[in-house]
Formats: sequence, C-alpha cells, structure tokens
Amino acid sequence: MKSRLDKIESRIQTIIESSTLLFPWSNRNDILAHQLAEAMQESMITESNGGLIAPTRYTICLNPANLPFWENHQEIFDALVSALQEAAYEAGVIFRSLPTFTLLADAKLTLEEIHIIASNPFEKMGETASLPVLSEIPKEPADPRPPNAFLIIGGSQIFPLRQIVINIGRRLDNQVVIDDPRVSRNHTQLRAIRGHYILFDLNSTGGTYINGQRVAQQTLKPGDVISLAGVPIIYGEDAPPSGWDTGGYTIDIPSLPSK
Repeated sequence: MKSRLDKIESRIQTIIESSTLLFPWSNRNDILAHQLAEAMQESMITESNGGLIAPTRYTICLNPANLPFWENHQEIFDALVSALQEAAYEAGVIFRSLPTFTLLADAKLTLEEIHIIASNPFEKMGETASLPVLSEIPKEPADPRPPNAFLIIGGSQIFPLRQIVINIGRRLDNQVVIDDPRVSRNHTQLRAIRGHYILFDLNSTGGTYINGQRVAQQTLKPGDVISLAGVPIIYGEDAPPSGWDTGGYTIDIPSLPSK
C-alpha cells in the first residue's frame, strides 16, 4: 500500500504548497505533508468490504514556543482539513466525519520538529494523552458544505454547489466550465469549509472580484456578486427561483465585441 501512501502525501504537499498565504514556512511543508499522510495511513481502518476509513482526529505535537503561531492562525487548520479531504477522496479513502485537529505541547521536540498522531474517536491516544491540551479545534459537522448553495452565472444559468471543492475556469476538466476568453483556464476555486464556501483566486490573469473589490481569498456570503474578469456570478444559499435552468455545467458566455 506504499503507492497509496505516496499518492496521499504528494497530494497533501501539492495543496499545502499552493496555499502560500496559509503556510509561509515553505521549508517545512514537505515534513508536514509526510507527517499527515503517515499518520493517516497508520490509523486507517479496512472494512469487511475492502473499503478504507481514514482517522478523523489529528493531534499535532509541537515545541511549546511554536504554539502561539498555530493558535493565532485558524486558517491553517481549515486548509489542512481541505487538504486531507481532497487527498483522501483522490486515493479512494473515506472520512466518516470531518477531520479535527488538537494542539499538544511537547517540550521534548525541538523548534524544528513536528509530530502528528492520528486516531479515531473510539481509540485512546496512549502516552500522548497525558500531555496538556493547549488548544483544541471545535468539532465540526460531517458535511462542510452550506445547504442549498448555488451560483447564478451570466445572469441566467444556475449551478448547484454539491461538491466540497469546485474549480471554475475555461478548461474542460473544471467542475464549472465558462467558455469566455476573459476567464483564465483555471480561474478560481471554491472550497467548502466549516459550513461556508471560501473562494480562492488561482492567480488568474483578469482577477477575481467580490462586490467590486479584487480578492485573493474570501468567504462567500449569500448575495455576493462575483466577477471573473468581467463575467458576473451571484452566490446564493436559498432555493433558486423555480423554472430556472439548473442542468448546465458548461456556461457559454458570448464574447464582447472587439473595439
């Protein structure tokens, strides 16, 4: 099962490296990815039908001097949850509930060391449980997606948001394909985290705007008006108006006439 472990580790590292605002210490990303993947692998459960269940509790052991940074950057844990979910999905592994993280102080670790232990709710942590818990991320619902979320694209076509990660752009392998030359091939991404969709601009050429302001990352609220280089998108979380088209995945936006 080495190949599966390598696949999970590689995917986690790719996600972490793409989130430079969340993980400024790039020289430690490979260690973090390896620790997460190895911890997941060691505590994975194989069901009678051959299915694989990933552990949902992850304890991050750090030198006490490093704890303030982690405690003051909640977005780190949001990104780690997203990374684990995406890596597990691509490797055919299932989470029974949303992963949670706990920070533990371990004075035996140096400032450069990090140790991650994975477990399931019904398992004991062993000797590590005696360490003081300095910070615990609240338990989250199993489904991180907000209910009934959708996008209205181009003023007429509705795309229901049913996936945890949704990529938007011109490329045909995106979940939402917008056939408009103003839109980059990989323009923006939506990630469901803690009951909200968070928008990430993927270094697009024309930029991503929310309510007229250019953004790199922002949590979406119902009624937000998103613009992908001029293509209008409205984000909502109520039931869309009856009679509107909800079947389209490829959105064909007519090009603006050249001047």
